[in-house]
Amino acid sequence: MAIKSGRYGQVMYDPAGTTPVEIISLNKWKASFKTDKQDVTCFGDTNKVYVPGMKDVSGTVSGFWNSDPAASPILFDAADAPTPGLLKLVPNSTEAPFYWDGLAYLDAEIDCTVEGAPAVSGEFKAAGPWTFHVGP
Repeated sequence: MAIKSGRYGQVMYDPAGTTPVEIISLNKWKASFKTDKQDVTCFGDTNKVYVPGMKDVSGTVSGFWNSDPAASPILFDAADAPTPGLLKLVPNSTEAPFYWDGLAYLDAEIDCTVEGAPAVSGEFKAAGPWTFHVGP
């Protein structure tokens, strides 16, 4: 194993929840897998005490607008969908299959200025269990 560049990362999505395809023209994703902590500190404890609660899976994606129908519109279609789709996040597609996936709701934004390419971004929230897949 080695540290690899995020250059070959991928964001994939399928509204039907079966076979995700890459959303092209994205160049960044970030995922959070934080677990809520419940404060159970009691009288006499010498410090705060916590127990784990539920994991909160959420994150962001971003990149550039691409007018190819197979590109940016997928993000906006996902944002309009009344049901969640399968989101797959790949840190580096050149090595054995390491990725996270699960059902998610997505939001989308576009930022268009005279100074550069229109930027797209979005947030996602889990809509079911998420799984980390480790290579062979």
